[in-house]
Amino acid sequence: MKTLSELFETYLITLVHPFRLHEQFRSRIPFPGHEGHLYTPLTLAEGLGISWVFALIRGLFKLVVLNYFLSSFLGLQSEEFPFLQDLLQSSGVSTYYFLLFSAALDIIFFPIGAIVMTEVWSWVIRTFGRWLNPELPADEMADQITVHALSSNVFTIIPFIGDVIQTVLYFFLLYAGLRSNLGASRSLAFVILMTPTLLTFMHISLCLLAVFYLVG
Repeated sequence: MKTLSELFETYLITLVHPFRLHEQFRSRIPFPGHEGHLYTPLTLAEGLGISWVFALIRGLFKLVVLNYFLSSFLGLQSEEFPFLQDLLQSSGVSTYYFLLFSAALDIIFFPIGAIVMTEVWSWVIRTFGRWLNPELPADEMADQITVHALSSNVFTIIPFIGDVIQTVLYFFLLYAGLRSNLGASRSLAFVILMTPTLLTFMHISLCLLAVFYLVG
């Protein structure tokens, strides 16, 4: 059974050595200087659980920061924006409880969104993995790539720019897994990363085409 420290170590080492870690998953070769020690891949439940911890921290930071800035804004601008001030007062709901509700929604719906996103990417990677080499354990590789990409959620605790950093890093970790674990070339890795966007665009285009056809 994995200890909590081992789970966090594997979760965080993905951010430091993503290519080496996925190469170890694929080839079972220890890191240089770590002979005899192999990192055990995280399961979806483990990766999601640790990510949820950072989602909770993010929610608390959001509550504190937004409450401070919004309270300061209303205090300074009450004369220039009387409608906003009266609206908050007449609603009977304090700024604190409004922000608490918003932060709670982020925390509650985080695992649902993460699971959906992980399953979509797993399906895409499994599909390409079977096309690339039917003998590859595509299911296992897809799970390893998508679960360890959740390590990017560490940066969501950074105020204001954390979501941007997390999104960029998430795609980078997917790329690292595709290259070192799945064995995809650079061009194929970029194609795989673009696939969900292209499928979404095609779906929207077909829906719009059907609407125009029915209306016309």
